[in-house]
Order: sequence, then structure tokens, then C-alpha cells
Amino acid sequence: MPIGNEPELCPAGTWWDAIRAPEHVGRRAVELIEEQGLPVGSAILDEGGREPRMYFLTPVGTAARWGEPGTVALGLSCHVLVPPAKHTSGPGLYWHRLPTSPRALAAPDLLHRVLIKARREREGTL
Repeated sequence: MPIGNEPELCPAGTWWDAIRAPEHVGRRAVELIEEQGLPVGSAILDEGGREPRMYFLTPVGTAARWGEPGTVALGLSCHVLVPPAKHTSGPGLYWHRLPTSPRALAAPDLLHRVLIKARREREGTL
């Protein structure tokens, strides 16, 4: 997975797929994973723009079977702007969870469950 000194536009579906979620839902999902004592995997936070977003990097193939409302699955034919390795805090684009290894990816089933819970908490529909 490229992690250089400058932001790099990387193709999804090569090293990983990505799941994009609204920042507030993504942050809560990270908390829910950590509360279980499980690894979050790699996550990018883009605080820029009107709608800040979090990108969870997942194993290749995740996007093809993803279907959670309020999120966007990015696989083949999509790209993600990856921050430099040294950017681990904001503002702007940075690693919310820096990869600890090339295979440090979010577990799709776990991610799906916590994103559902985080969204429902936000909507007050638990």
C-alpha cells in the first residue's frame, strides 16, 4: 500500500477496497470497535469540505458485496486520496488509524455491524 511523503490518489480494488462513511458515524464506529478490544484497521479521515468523511480500508472484494445505507463502497474503478504517512492528525486529510502493516485492514463484518449501530445511535432508532 503506498504511503509516501505526499498525498497519493490510489486505485481501490488493488491493495484494498474502502468504505466511506460520514465523519460522525465513522468516529463512533471506531469507538465501538475499540470498546470491544478489537483492531480498527486502517482509517483515513478527511475533515475538509462541507461533509467530512471517514474511509475504512477493507479487503479487496468488500465493495462488491457491501450494501449499508449511508455509506459508499469504493472498489474497482474508484480512487481514494491517501494521506502521507506523517499526517496522523488534522486539519484536513490524515490517517485516523495509520496502517501498522500492509494487511492492517478493517474486518468487513465487524465494520458493517458497528456502522449500523453508529448510524442508528445518531438517528435515535436503536
